[in-house]
Amino acid sequence: MKTGATHYKKIFSDVEKRDISNLYLLHGPESFIMEEMAQRIVSSLVPDDLRAFNLTTAHGGELDVEAFISSASSFPFLSDHRVLVLRDLEKLRGSWKRLVEYCRNPVPTSVVMFLYRGVDEWGGKIRDPREYAALSEAVRRSGRVLAFERLSGPEIRGWARQKARQFGFELDPEAAEALVGSAGEDLFDLRNEIAKLSLRFEGGTVRPPDLASVIGGYRLNAVHELIDAIEPGREAAALSVLGRILATDAERPSSLLYHLGRHFLALLKVRAGGATGGYVSERQRRAAKAFDTRSLVVWLENIRRAELHLKTSSFPEEALLVGAFAHSFRGRCINHPFTAM
Repeated sequence: MKTGATHYKKIFSDVEKRDISNLYLLHGPESFIMEEMAQRIVSSLVPDDLRAFNLTTAHGGELDVEAFISSASSFPFLSDHRVLVLRDLEKLRGSWKRLVEYCRNPVPTSVVMFLYRGVDEWGGKIRDPREYAALSEAVRRSGRVLAFERLSGPEIRGWARQKARQFGFELDPEAAEALVGSAGEDLFDLRNEIAKLSLRFEGGTVRPPDLASVIGGYRLNAVHELIDAIEPGREAAALSVLGRILATDAERPSSLLYHLGRHFLALLKVRAGGATGGYVSERQRRAAKAFDTRSLVVWLENIRRAELHLKTSSFPEEALLVGAFAHSFRGRCINHPFTAM
């Protein structure tokens, strides 16, 4: 399976050359580049003034499959193509058979794209629905199945520098490394930070001191400082860093939970001897050795439960986060965020 920056350059180049198929299955955890690919195909085939007539978007969790297939089977209006985008294919319940049937005999004037992430909110692989293999094979026979795996660490930094150029400024290598260290490796988050930088540095070059002036010096390193402090035997240090982050509002609890979830999932994969979906740093390897497998699972479960409480209850965010830390350091899972610790 071809992945990485070279793979993405090739498939985007095909779109620019209008080498486009009638069916696409875009799959993998890198949803930002997947979305860029879908939007690029839409832009190349459907003029803005005709999108109301020739562009259909839907989501797997709420799909009316008969209406979707009916639209795919219709002729385009004043255009050569009709384009349909079905996001969150992994959330589709039932109705797979009709989609497979369509893919075995697609309409030549329609371009249908299925977007399938196949991962949970932390990037962990989910089990493919039973019917997914049949749809994938049908698309492969008549169209293209394209993988969208996460970029490696060096590729993400290169991507950030390239995205900065698209926004009209240069991001030097050290600044790119610092930005990724602060915002994390999620390309949606990085793109938002780069957009903010462009408002101030368009036409110039951004270096590490410039980042601090926009992002904030402490926030720039807050997540890394916290993650580095979380080790067995360093409970007081980690809680001290966490308290400082919350007191200064350097990061929201929801953002910290997201970064921590990604961190501990990566450590669990390293400890299990599996791939993390990208480059594994020596620091990650050392951190994985510091925890046993059970401790990593407890951290992940407490982060998951804290996120669930955060989304479904009115408990204070800070209390949920501190509770997750306290329980995790004691090797216990949260039942209720305010149970005795």
